[in-house]
Amino acid sequence: MKNTLVNGKFTNLISINDRGFQFGDGVFRTFVCKNGKIPHFSQHYKKLKNDAKIIGIKIPKKDDLLTDILKVCNRTSIKVVKVIITRGDSSRGYMYNRSIKPNIVIQSYDFDHKRLIQNQKGVLVESAYFPIDKNIISELKHLNRILNVLALANKKGDIIDRIFLDRKNKVIEGAYHCIFFRKKSKFILPSNHGSGLIGVSRQLLIDYLTTNNVPFDYQSIHYDKVNCYQEMYLMNSVYGVIPVKKYDDICFNINSEITSELNTRLNFDYAQK
Repeated sequence: MKNTLVNGKFTNLISINDRGFQFGDGVFRTFVCKNGKIPHFSQHYKKLKNDAKIIGIKIPKKDDLLTDILKVCNRTSIKVVKVIITRGDSSRGYMYNRSIKPNIVIQSYDFDHKRLIQNQKGVLVESAYFPIDKNIISELKHLNRILNVLALANKKGDIIDRIFLDRKNKVIEGAYHCIFFRKKSKFILPSNHGSGLIGVSRQLLIDYLTTNNVPFDYQSIHYDKVNCYQEMYLMNSVYGVIPVKKYDDICFNINSEITSELNTRLNFDYAQK
């Protein structure tokens, strides 16, 4: 089965004048397609549309995009899908013609089922070796991910992710995942506005906790206080909720019941098999 679609056609080729390639001028989303259905597609589309609007890129209508996505997905298996929308092609320089047409790239990949076994046992994470700063595009899922690339460049052994801190040593997010903690019966989310990505999975968690009156709070979490929490979790739109057993030298409890409940409630049930 062909797994790459560029502007509605099956091909692996795109112009070297594409502004995504030239400048990282675009946005993207990564999510799962299970048996021809995409969990939370409306939320993913909304995030994609909002991010694109902020930087002035027009994206396809929801149904049109979904139709193209399903062309690269097997309806009887689980695939990881990446949707990339760039501003389009232009000549040299940062300026562009207002009539420019976006390029739409859709790719599907095999889902890593072996990773699920490791996730359920609890994973290892460590701090990134450089801080991240507040900026006007940090909350967008844009194509310039060089900080994430650098953070993971020298990742060794069984480390699953590296955790970003800001310049005040406040915990923000992972290079791959959003993060949250649990102390007794209360969930704690880093208050990372202005520094970290505002992603779909994080918002799904917030909506669930709010709707079901589950105690939670946003806190500015200093690295030195991380050991105050009993549990730590990673989360993204591919692997759902993942318990952390060790962050640097800090060990956490593995609460399989909470992990399973959250993955079920948030429609990440495939992440438990």
